[in-house]
Amino acid sequence: MSTTIDPASITPGEVSFFVPPDWFDLMADGTDREATRARCAELVRLTYPNTPEQRRQEFTDGLLYCYDRFLADGVLMYGVITAPLPSTGTQAAWQVYGGVVAVPERPDEMDLGELLAQVFDQRFADKMAYVERFPTDMGLGFGFISQPSVAVPRDWEGEVGTELRTGLAGVLTCPADGGKGLLVIGTSLDPDQVRELAGLVAVIAGHSVFTSRTPGE
Repeated sequence: MSTTIDPASITPGEVSFFVPPDWFDLMADGTDREATRARCAELVRLTYPNTPEQRRQEFTDGLLYCYDRFLADGVLMYGVITAPLPSTGTQAAWQVYGGVVAVPERPDEMDLGELLAQVFDQRFADKMAYVERFPTDMGLGFGFISQPSVAVPRDWEGEVGTELRTGLAGVLTCPADGGKGLLVIGTSLDPDQVRELAGLVAVIAGHSVFTSRTPGE
């Protein structure tokens, strides 16, 4: 089945994201870019206190680049986690973002890889190393994890080499009849942290909901 829905036809509504109480959401200031830059700069300063100022500015510029792109694409939540993992003590550097997406009719009858490729992005269709179905507060959950290779900027090659992998985890949650859903994606600079990242993404997506709103309400 390959029927898709125009995102513009999705019923208006409200999204309630289930996130940790200390969640750092770069979208919290909406379109106020200066306020967002200030929050990004503070996050970078606290995370990398011993890094030279110029380098911290570069990190901040990178977060602002993501913010600008996600804001233009309609992303509703963009969180950053920089903390030691309880299980290993290694530093986590994760980004998690989410928003409302159009979902084909009867998604439970589709191949998981095909469904995620339709809703997410065809470029990642060959990088979904593992996919899984599970129940969520929206009804159905379809998750995947992967460790794809990413392009390395030339000015980074001296630090990370010419080959770099990242951890990638995502969950699509929606009603059984499709029509609308939430897509939550997480990325990790350390590909070996992908399973821990996937656990967080699954919790956020599994308990987040999109509530339809009748026009005029």
